[in-house]
Amino acid sequence: MIGMKRTAVSIFVSIILVGTAVASVWLMASAGVFTGGGAGLPGAPAAAVTIAPAPVGSVSVAPGYQVAQPRDPFEPLITAPPGGDGGETTTTAAGGSTTTAAGGTTTTVAGGTTTTRAGTTTTTTQGDGPDGIRVKLLEVRNEASGRVAVVEVDGIAYTVRVGDTFATTFKVVSLTNNGGVFTYGDSAFSLAVGQSILK
Repeated sequence: MIGMKRTAVSIFVSIILVGTAVASVWLMASAGVFTGGGAGLPGAPAAAVTIAPAPVGSVSVAPGYQVAQPRDPFEPLITAPPGGDGGETTTTAAGGSTTTAAGGTTTTVAGGTTTTRAGTTTTTTQGDGPDGIRVKLLEVRNEASGRVAVVEVDGIAYTVRVGDTFATTFKVVSLTNNGGVFTYGDSAFSLAVGQSILK
């Protein structure tokens, strides 16, 4: 009795497995899996659109997609037209640059101030120049009375010794053959010869 039940269950499971396999094969055949195309299942989405081959050097994509072309990251985004406009001259000098174009003048000076003149209109803008007081150690030399430093503060040169106060708020703390330690208010800083700092 138990053997018959097992045989019946085995036959039932085999029928279910064979039925599932037959249904799977039928679905794949109706979808065109074996033939590479053919009729699709009822209610299935439309077949894919065939895209014509792309010309050499371009990218082929499905309709509705936009692809950006690769570009050289070192190539400038905006370039001047070849030959310029015929009336443009650029001069770069220490402390700033001046560009004269047909119909106007643009002048940029140290500190970021830009002045543009076109016809009778003049526009002046202040750029993002560095804020603060520029301090530069020009030289340190030995004299009979001791070491002396020449320090430039915003374009004005001061000859100072250890303990001297200069440019109202700066003080010399110590000097070496090639540098020195200074204070600006409560903060101390050091400079080597030729080095500058903003305070």
